[in-house]
Amino acid sequence: MSNLLHVCLYNIEPSSSARLTEHIQSLNFVRFVAEVGTPDALAKLLNDSQVNLVFFHLDPNPKAVVEVIDQVSSRFQDVALIALSNNTAPDAILAPMRAGCDQFVCEPIDDDDLANAVARVASRRLLSTTKSRTICVVGASGGVGATSIACNLALEIAQLSQRECALVDLHLQMGNVAVNFDCDPKYTIYDLASSGTELDGAMLASTMTALPEGVVLLTRPQELEQAESVTPDIVDRVLDILADTYENVVLDVPGRFDAHTIPIFGRADLILVVCQMLVPIIRNAMRFCDALNRLGVPRERIEIVVNRADGRTGRLTEKDVMDTMKKPIFANIPNDFQFVARSIDVGKPISSLDENNAVRSAIRKIAKQVMSGTSNPVASKGKPKDSRRSLFGRLLSR
Repeated sequence: MSNLLHVCLYNIEPSSSARLTEHIQSLNFVRFVAEVGTPDALAKLLNDSQVNLVFFHLDPNPKAVVEVIDQVSSRFQDVALIALSNNTAPDAILAPMRAGCDQFVCEPIDDDDLANAVARVASRRLLSTTKSRTICVVGASGGVGATSIACNLALEIAQLSQRECALVDLHLQMGNVAVNFDCDPKYTIYDLASSGTELDGAMLASTMTALPEGVVLLTRPQELEQAESVTPDIVDRVLDILADTYENVVLDVPGRFDAHTIPIFGRADLILVVCQMLVPIIRNAMRFCDALNRLGVPRERIEIVVNRADGRTGRLTEKDVMDTMKKPIFANIPNDFQFVARSIDVGKPISSLDENNAVRSAIRKIAKQVMSGTSNPVASKGKPKDSRRSLFGRLLSR
């Protein structure tokens, strides 16, 4: 791409136009293309012009602007999105992020915050040379729904990207990924481990099970004792080939630390830790994230997904979870246990049973966030300035 980032501003508040434009134009390596104020005008601009990044001014009607963000994030997946607003309440920040924004910058705008937000977008998305994205889904405890989320997330990513998404069951003894799709794969990861020949792309492709939904599966061994043949070296080679073959790879990973999982967590672009609002599970989630940090996994690669978020068990609130984990919740998935259980029992993805189901909508939003690179998104005012600002941050700010 060009050394210049081509950016535009979506703003429905004329009185803010001059101020916002001045901040954006103060950034180096940025070419300001246009300011627009209607969805039609924005769509035309994105279709007709080279635009890498859109700034969305949420005020004074955040709900309407978030709807536009949601549409743009689905239709123009290569375009980065940054939200700007005076409202710094948690819900006001989370809404645009869940719709697909990469970053959130609080007003009044600090030019350093703005430059750093653009720098993060540039380094993670626009200037990235990584061919593939690897997402680990791991439960903080058994029975929290991590496998179901992994399966439906892979499907949503495949649909949104219009490309096959690889899904790997790394619960080598008791995995249930194939059951979620009601399929009986002819080959498993054990066949790769026991082939006795050099593992290559052609061999892996012949072992994968392609589903009509756009997901390609690599499942756990059929027999329990076969899991011993699947060594960490085999898993690592498999993941290398998948990363060279597929744009998105979703891994259903057991929540433990051993010779198999530690290298997987280290190579993941994003680790989604699934939990529920119950004290023992949140404590496990905290311990799990702390262990990942000690292993050297950056905090921005670890996100918390609360499943069955509106269940009536327990006494915890979303604020309790955020205070304990010391970071925002990445996503909340509502409680519809009976429907999801039926989906698993009949081996059908949630979307195939009810495309408007609230659980399906929540997982689709996660897919959008994952594909947009959204992680640890808030660039807030009033925080200490980091003297170790990135190169892009220094270049973008005058």
